[in-house]
Amino acid sequence: MQEDESKIKWSQFLAGDNDAYCWLYKVYIQMLFRYGHRFTSDTELIKDCIQDVFTGLYKNRERLATPDNIKVYLFVATKNSLLRTLYKESIYERNTMEQVPFSLEPTVEEEFVNNEQYNNQQKKIKEILSILTPRQKEIIYYRFIQEMSMEEICILMDINYQSAQNLIQRSLKKIKQNYSSTGLFLLQLYLSAMVRYKFI
Repeated sequence: MQEDESKIKWSQFLAGDNDAYCWLYKVYIQMLFRYGHRFTSDTELIKDCIQDVFTGLYKNRERLATPDNIKVYLFVATKNSLLRTLYKESIYERNTMEQVPFSLEPTVEEEFVNNEQYNNQQKKIKEILSILTPRQKEIIYYRFIQEMSMEEICILMDINYQSAQNLIQRSLKKIKQNYSSTGLFLLQLYLSAMVRYKFI
């Protein structure tokens, strides 16, 4: 599994292996770049923040330990770097996570089949997603696209287990109340397509 290999490479990186550091960068850079687009469309800002994360890792490697999950660790570091920058630029107010947008739309839509049926479904999906708060979109992304455990989600979103469970249930309930089971079915198809076409 990639996570197991990542832990090995991480340990080698901490021991001073620069090739292992480069491996980690190459394996995770695109994933982190796509993740960054969930919070902002500013490509250069995303690149700068990811660069800051990896620069920080390199500078502080003598004080670092191997995290339980490399992917979650890097997601947390990237998210924190992005939000610090966005807060610093006064784009969002600190301590008001609900005001921070989170996008669930594909970042490369042209890879999807372009036909009338798809376009109609896309309009419906956007309508469905529009009723969710940014935090609801975020937890759906982690749970159903990244397939993270509830424990990992709690770390990323800085909430407890019960709050995470409640947030997921409220998100799905809101969709079902507004669009019945059809809305949940369309959302499921949409999330599956995002995974299939690697819009993750």
